[in-house]
Amino acid sequence: MRSRLRAPGPRAGGPDGASALRFGAGERTTADLVAPSAIEERRDHLLIDGELSRVLSLDDYPRHVGPDWLGRIIDSGEPLDLSLHLEPLDSGAAISALSQRLVALQSSRLLDARGGRIAPAGREVAYEDAARLRDALERGDERVFSGGLYLRLRGSSPGELDAASGRIRGTLSGMMAGARPALYEMWPALLSCLPAGQDHLGHRRNLDTSSAATMIPFSSSQLAVERGLLYGENVHNSSLVILDPFSPEHENANKVVFAKSGAGKSFACKVEALRALLLGIEYYVIDPEGEYGRLAEAVGGQMVRLSGSSPYRINPFDLPPGRAGGDARGALASRVLALHGLLGLMLAEPGQPLGRAEQGVLDQALYECYRRAGITRDPATHGRPAPLLRDLLQVLRERAEPHGLAARLSRYVEGSLGRLFSEPTGAGLRGPLVVFDVAGLEEELRPLATYLIADCIGESAGADPRPRMLLVDEAWSLMRRPEGARFLSELARRARKRWLGLTTVTQEVGDFLHSPEGRTVLAQSSLQLLMRQDASTIGVVEEAFGLSAGERAFLLAARRGEGLLLARGNHVALRIEASSYEYELCTTDPADLASAPPGVEAGGAPGEEEHP
Repeated sequence: MRSRLRAPGPRAGGPDGASALRFGAGERTTADLVAPSAIEERRDHLLIDGELSRVLSLDDYPRHVGPDWLGRIIDSGEPLDLSLHLEPLDSGAAISALSQRLVALQSSRLLDARGGRIAPAGREVAYEDAARLRDALERGDERVFSGGLYLRLRGSSPGELDAASGRIRGTLSGMMAGARPALYEMWPALLSCLPAGQDHLGHRRNLDTSSAATMIPFSSSQLAVERGLLYGENVHNSSLVILDPFSPEHENANKVVFAKSGAGKSFACKVEALRALLLGIEYYVIDPEGEYGRLAEAVGGQMVRLSGSSPYRINPFDLPPGRAGGDARGALASRVLALHGLLGLMLAEPGQPLGRAEQGVLDQALYECYRRAGITRDPATHGRPAPLLRDLLQVLRERAEPHGLAARLSRYVEGSLGRLFSEPTGAGLRGPLVVFDVAGLEEELRPLATYLIADCIGESAGADPRPRMLLVDEAWSLMRRPEGARFLSELARRARKRWLGLTTVTQEVGDFLHSPEGRTVLAQSSLQLLMRQDASTIGVVEEAFGLSAGERAFLLAARRGEGLLLARGNHVALRIEASSYEYELCTTDPADLASAPPGVEAGGAPGEEEHP
């Protein structure tokens, strides 16, 4: 038997109304939870639970302003609340009032003209403003609003409160604006600054639509542009961080993401990919964990799953699409150089590059493979079928080279690792989002696949330039190999000329920053996103990025999804915010993935590419 206690109401045969009121008074309400224990009102401030508060009212508005002119106040670092009240007014009544105002001003002008007096400049400006606003209201280009702006400052002592007020008023004075304390009106001023959205103070100013729009503090004066990607919300002032990675203001569109496991770096990259697609940017992802399947399926992208048993193949000998001019004649030499890097990953001992003699043998053998396929430096021959890795193995065996290259290469052609790279390339790539799932590959093959995919996309970008982003997740696996590190650094250098943005993501910060190539990638990246760091690596990160003590502490204690974005000389602490639909597609939380719709698994998508 269950019973539920509830406040009884007055009814026949039950408790009277007074008893019901006494019962209700003993219940806990929302007001009990949020109300302070005491408020003491003074002439120019309030004392609320030991904290001082003062409210400034904006009385003098600047004549000329730009968008987000209040950003200087928001980014000043002062502990304040900004409350903006806007109420639309009837345009007809405003037009009538402006007409009467114009009549009065015109009468004064005529009287001065008859008396031979020079008209005051202030009155002439007022007449022009009133006439301009009335015409805009008549045409429907503008509306008129009644606005009020209040700033609530906090401090622990009257001196601290006076100093903060002086700094804010000084900043406003530099913008030809003015504010004054709401003397003897601090209580209604405080109520006007609460989230209830009610203006109890009533210090108002009439504004047109354009003027009111400049007061909306929705952008950060540090990192915000008119058109770009929404990266997140500024942690300190709740403004939006918006950047265009392909803007001419950046040296390039490259980005590095450093974070420890569980900091939310994959979530941040997925949200960025979704928003990049909205701007028409093609996105390519090398996914070592099989996390991007649902995202690709939702946007109509392509899922390419690479594994030893997958029918999808990549032929490293493929030449890029045809180009015009001198670049076409150098395409074969560029491809041979790229193959040198790949073969260095395949054949060199761990941590050791191939010797000069081995590289010379490979160079001759590679050109011989292309010659036998009928491909020369002449661009007219580049459309012929490219040779395969097995052709290179055959040439090396025929030459009986003394370095054992053929024996080392045979395992990638005939052995357990031989299916992926020794056959013609499978299906072509189609946007807008292409995900290469390498989770099914052996650990030894992942750097090779990453190298090939990145090289293929880089060549395609050079042949057909348009905005593209390439995300290399867990880039440290490629940076550990000398050939892979050199390739990634060269790709970072060339990306800008190919309208390509390279995003490298890693949790092994030490491996990345301790190599010259890793520092080159960092130097060639205009954007750097640092998320939560481990105490063992924070020293390296602090030195590499020149962080302050406060920024170091922030990265050590950052919550999941928070980070420090470095761009255009600014360090901005941001929080990655996603809509409910974005969160559903981007989350990697096992509890969320377990509740995913039937037919959509965490590691793949129903429409993934399985046939060449």
